[in-house]
Amino acid sequence: MREMTLPEVLNDPLIRQLMRADKVSLQAFKTLLREAAARVEEQADVKAEAAHQHASNGVSPKINPILQEEAV
Repeated sequence: MREMTLPEVLNDPLIRQLMRADKVSLQAFKTLLREAAARVEEQADVKAEAAHQHASNGVSPKINPILQEEAV
C-alpha cells in the first residue's frame, strides 16, 4: 500500500471529518504538515552530512557505531 499524497490527505473525507470533530482548520493542518515535512527533510540532511563526513574519513557509517562502542 502506498502513502497518500498531500492533496489526497487534504481531500480525504475521513480526515476532513476528523478535522471538523477536532476543530482543526484546513490552514492549520496544512501548516502542521509543512512544518513536519521540513523537520523530516532537515533530519535527512543532517544524516546525509554525517554519512558524507564518515565517508570522507574513510570510516563506513555502518562500522562507526561499532567503533564507538569499543571506545567506551
